[in-house]
Amino acid sequence: MRPLTSVLVPPGPAGLTALLDPLRMALRGVGPAITPLPMVSSTISTEYVDRLRAASFPDDPSQPLESDEVAVVLATSGSMGQPKGVLLTAAGLTALDSLVNGANAQWIAALPLHSMGGFNVAVRALASERDPIAVASLGGAQPFTPAVFADAVERASGAQIHVSLVAAQLRRLLADEIGVAALQACALVLIGAGPLAASTRASAQENEVRLVTSYGMTETSGGCVFDGRPLRGVKVENYSESSSTLVISGPMLATGYRLEPKLTKLHFTAAGFITSDHGSVDADGFVTILGRADDVININGVNVSAGAVEQVISDIPEVTAVLVIPIAGPSDETAIVAAVETSLTSTIEAVVKATVQQHLGPAAVPCHVIVQTELPMLPNGKVDREVLSMIATQSGRLPWQR
Repeated sequence: MRPLTSVLVPPGPAGLTALLDPLRMALRGVGPAITPLPMVSSTISTEYVDRLRAASFPDDPSQPLESDEVAVVLATSGSMGQPKGVLLTAAGLTALDSLVNGANAQWIAALPLHSMGGFNVAVRALASERDPIAVASLGGAQPFTPAVFADAVERASGAQIHVSLVAAQLRRLLADEIGVAALQACALVLIGAGPLAASTRASAQENEVRLVTSYGMTETSGGCVFDGRPLRGVKVENYSESSSTLVISGPMLATGYRLEPKLTKLHFTAAGFITSDHGSVDADGFVTILGRADDVININGVNVSAGAVEQVISDIPEVTAVLVIPIAGPSDETAIVAAVETSLTSTIEAVVKATVQQHLGPAAVPCHVIVQTELPMLPNGKVDREVLSMIATQSGRLPWQR
């Protein structure tokens, strides 16, 4: 049975050096399967690394791999619960490379290599036969700044520059002349397909940044739907006529979850991968993501979609990022809390509440708005829900605390 070994990825460009050769060997089938894990550092805790390790079980001969076809076991972010180890094959990881890379593609690595967004960049870069160029801030080695990003872009001069970013990085670059110029030099800027603030999208368009929203997940080997259009060979459909849950099929799918046969059977079916997202697919195959299938919050008997509330708030010009979270209270009571990133700290709560009420009605209005100039982030670039939930419960602003 093929062994599964961990690859410790230090912060900074050294992380690429540590990952690329084991990744090449794993994809070619001449080395062990790998699980990339971040090294503990000032920005990555031991507890975080332990959660990822527990999801994938590397370096444990008593827990053999499910299949010799598996080349990589990558842990999900765990932003919605405990991380899961996703079983990825070489064929699946590389299935869409030719559709994304283009000619003379040079990838810039700006996202953590142990998460799908950053790992996907490494895989696609190997397919382009150009090692990715690491930003100096990779993996939290130092703050991500426009100057750091511009330096990486300059080193890629002469190539067709591709990069994947999270929304927070995009906002920071668009707010700076150096950052805007570096973005304009890129042929492709991929950004996750979650709610993107209207002000951020407008700024990208005004500055003629070649922005493409990408939808996908670890289970689909990363982004497989660009600007609402499934890539060639990818199919997205609703689970049934009465269900808006999205099902994805195609050659890039993982084969299941590490040591989770019941969960694998539940999500990986003959029809494809049953996601935790809901959305719509029109007659032309255009995909609109509406939110997570489990994001419906019952408020006094009214079902409210957290994704819909996020979208309404993200369209407020002064808001640069938003996360809506349900907070459970006593007697099965649930409250909606919105966390917003904005520089307009004094009046934004009233604006948020009035806007949500106007568009979605009183039941959807957050009982409390956490206002921050920067939302707390996990090492993988996603908003830290646990920290925000703790802030909410300690606020004294929830209905049962008044």
